[in-house]
Amino acid sequence: MAALGIDWKIIVTQIIAFVVLFFLLKKFLFGPITEMFEKRQKEIAEGLKNAEEADKKLKIAKDEAEKITGNAYAEANVILKDAKSVANSESAEIVKKASDSADRIMKNAKEEATAEKDKVMLEAKKEISDVVIIALDKIVTDELTPEQKNNLTSRAINEL
Repeated sequence: MAALGIDWKIIVTQIIAFVVLFFLLKKFLFGPITEMFEKRQKEIAEGLKNAEEADKKLKIAKDEAEKITGNAYAEANVILKDAKSVANSESAEIVKKASDSADRIMKNAKEEATAEKDKVMLEAKKEISDVVIIALDKIVTDELTPEQKNNLTSRAINEL
């Protein structure tokens, strides 16, 4: 092989140098770079995993917030309906009380008017009976007894 210009010593030396260089590069250059790439790949995978978990948690939190909001609106609607119901029943009760009070006032006023009318009528009858007695005394003078006068007066008053 010497004729071809190949020297075995140089080839063996170069192979040994290449192997030594390869192991040195592998140990001091390729190893740390590979380790750094693997570490970075793990960090990226972990970051993606954390992002997916955060996305899931965010979705769960949004769902919870929607549920809470829906429940709050439902409770608010129930409270509002109850308040309206209470207000309607209280207003109906107030109207009923006012109507009852007005009825009582009207009844009392009618009773007072009737009592006042009866009182005036009684006073008028007394005055008329006095006038009738005076008129009978002047007209009939001594011809009637007091009992007859009272009977005539009673009849005249009853006819009024």
